Amino acid sequence: MNSTETRDDMNRSTRRRLGLVGVLGLALGALTLGLSSSVLAQNAWSPNKPIRMVIPYPPGGATDVAARALVMKLGDALGQPMVPDNKAGANGMIASELVFNAPADGYTVLMATADTNSINPNVFSKMSYVARDFRGVAPVAKVNFMLVARPGLKANTLSELVALAKGSELTYASWGVGSTSQVAMEMFKAKADVKILHVPYQGAAPAFQAIMAGQVDVMMAPASIVIPALSKVKAFGIASPQRFAGTTVPTLTEQGYAVDADAWVGLLAPPKTPQAAIDHIYKQVNAVTADPEMKKRLQDIGLSSFSPAMTQEQFHNYMVAEIDRWGQVIRNAGIRLDN
Repeated sequence: MNSTETRDDMNRSTRRRLGLVGVLGLALGALTLGLSSSVLAQNAWSPNKPIRMVIPYPPGGATDVAARALVMKLGDALGQPMVPDNKAGANGMIASELVFNAPADGYTVLMATADTNSINPNVFSKMSYVARDFRGVAPVAKVNFMLVARPGLKANTLSELVALAKGSELTYASWGVGSTSQVAMEMFKAKADVKILHVPYQGAAPAFQAIMAGQVDVMMAPASIVIPALSKVKAFGIASPQRFAGTTVPTLTEQGYAVDADAWVGLLAPPKTPQAAIDHIYKQVNAVTADPEMKKRLQDIGLSSFSPAMTQEQFHNYMVAEIDRWGQVIRNAGIRLDN
């Protein structure tokens, strides 16, 4: 073989090797692109149909009003409308069960509250859902409670009220056994070391009306129904670590009784809902609830914003921890319902 033939063979071999490298490079590039697209598909979620927000109470209450204010702002941000759907009944358990068993695809969420997810699991003997298995999506607001009394009660300060409770048999109203109103009052009773007889009513409005009419002595009532009627009752304190921006009433903590009865309101999703869907909804809800206009809207209906703001993971952990916090009070007070 002469030198010319040898060079030709070497050139052909080199070209084959280069060609093979090129093919492998293209194949590797295509594989990498495919993997990147797959990863992006797993980490990105955007709704292509309306999202259903199930509300566990009838229209008109503070939770319902907050939910509807939220959905009005969320449509554009989410790219799809969020549609409110009221499913009241059984202390919120009908709505909670519905969402718990809904497809875990990001298209069904629950406007949950401390009643549905912190108190119910500790009060009822049978549950149709596992509260701590829900996925926490985003916090929305807190319900602040106020300790109020009937107009003619012979106590004008918190210390006078405690002294009166120790020396006579007082009564307190709530909207039912196992309600946040009852558990909040049990928190105060434990801190003040007093005995006050429970008188349950069918709803917050009838219970508060009984206070204004002088039929019951005291009540832990939501700020949303107290503030419009402050002149008709005696207000002794806010059952929260911080004052409520809508009033000058001091906290019970400031007066020596560290009662934290803040009841949360937030969005939960069915177990196993993809993280990508959770993250997408959280981002938009967080932006809406951080808006000053929305904060003012919540304040106007007697709710306060979460401060400081929580991440999605922090809210989920908070939601789970609240089951144990309220549960401890409920067990100590011996509150239990067989259903």
